[in-house]
Amino acid sequence: MSYFDLCKSKDVIGLIRPLLAQAGFKLRDADGKIYTKTSLAWETPWHHVYHAGHLDCHLWHKVLFDFVFKALKEKWVPINCQSCFKVVVRPRTLKELFALLNLQKRLGRPAKCGKEIRDSVHGLYGGYFYNWGLEAGLECFKAIRKEVDKDPMLGTDIPIILKRACTEFELLAGPSDKWEVTPEQERVEALINNTFVRDIKIRTQPDHALATVHRGWIEWAYACGDETYAEFTNGEPLYPSFVTYHHLAEEKKVKKKGGKK
Repeated sequence: MSYFDLCKSKDVIGLIRPLLAQAGFKLRDADGKIYTKTSLAWETPWHHVYHAGHLDCHLWHKVLFDFVFKALKEKWVPINCQSCFKVVVRPRTLKELFALLNLQKRLGRPAKCGKEIRDSVHGLYGGYFYNWGLEAGLECFKAIRKEVDKDPMLGTDIPIILKRACTEFELLAGPSDKWEVTPEQERVEALINNTFVRDIKIRTQPDHALATVHRGWIEWAYACGDETYAEFTNGEPLYPSFVTYHHLAEEKKVKKKGGKK
């Protein structure tokens, strides 16, 4: 291996240059580690009911998958993400979404729910329960299916699936049952893990942030034609009705028929 190749193999900065330039990552004075301060996301469609403290989705997804792997032109799925199994619940209406939120609060499992704004997801709403490993995912699936079935606001018609990791990974890297980990991927991930540090804290969304999220759900339901939005507006439309004129066509037909007589 040439010295150039050696430098290239250790060049973390070259891989994440856009993050250093735009996303708040810095080289820490004390030790040169790549560092960023964490903060609560304010523009999010999700109500995070309980956090899975062992998951570092920002590092694994936003840094490794979105920047590092793409810079290397590799279709790798982060190693830790391959152990993540999600039980996905698909509420069909806003009313069912709020019912699922209440269920998630009651069960106390790592979970979130919200509106689905991704083009690659078929459905208006989603609820997610996070699990580490396939066995834990299967146990969770059975438990959530049972709870949803007996919930009077949800029921047996609500679709529920168990899937592996994020949808974006499967779209790029292919079916999740075919994923592998190569020695080169292990080397790259070890390099990133050894150079990135973050002050991960488990925070809960404050009431004012949740108000923003829930308002967004109601506006989304209205825009998507989900009539159950009215149950959260006291039956009032979010916007005033506009003037219509199509009834005049029917009136003219009546007058015309009357004239012939």
